[in-house]
Amino acid sequence: VLFRSPELRQQVPTLAIGGAMHSEQAERRMLIINGQLYREGEQPAPGVVLERIQLKSAVLSVRGTRFEIAY
Repeated sequence: VLFRSPELRQQVPTLAIGGAMHSEQAERRMLIINGQLYREGEQPAPGVVLERIQLKSAVLSVRGTRFEIAY
C-alpha cells in the first residue's frame, strides 16, 4: 500500500489478509485480517476502519484517508 504521507503509513500496522467471503449482501461479507474475522465497519487495528469488502480487494481507511488492499 502506498501513502503520500510517511506519517500516515507509520500509523497503519501490517495487515495480512487470510481469506475473504464476498456477497452481494453486505451483512454476509467477511474478511480475515491477521487471523481475526472482520465485517464492514469494524476496526482491524486502532484507527483503521474496514470500509468495504469487494470481490478481489478491500477498502480501508485511516484518519479519513482511504486505501485498497488487493487479495
